[in-house]
Amino acid sequence: MDFFVNDIVWWKISLNGLMNGWIPGILTFLLGLLFSKILDHRKLKQKLKNDILEIFIPVFNSGESISMPMADEAYRKLIATFNAYKRIYPGMFDREAERKLGELLSEGFIVDGEINKKFFEPDTIQDLIKGL
Repeated sequence: MDFFVNDIVWWKISLNGLMNGWIPGILTFLLGLLFSKILDHRKLKQKLKNDILEIFIPVFNSGESISMPMADEAYRKLIATFNAYKRIYPGMFDREAERKLGELLSEGFIVDGEINKKFFEPDTIQDLIKGL
């Protein structure tokens, strides 16, 4: 049974107001929240990669001669930062690049008393970090 007053069906008017006013506003708000979350995720990922690159580039890719203690300290900072980011933000990085960089860093900076040969190729390490 419909509720008629002056030949107006009030439930149709209120449903029309809901469909035209409230639902588009609520959907726009939810899409805005989703878009904000995606952008924050991308910004955080870029910041984490930049932090790792800021440790790596000045020491290993500067083109200048560096001392062993300075390189070893930079390696320790690099591995500590990378492992901390992996623990704090699991699933943030690309799995393949994360695995390759993790293997490279776990091999160590000094292997059998000599510098790891992979650290003589800073471009490949830099590309791995950028690929995270």
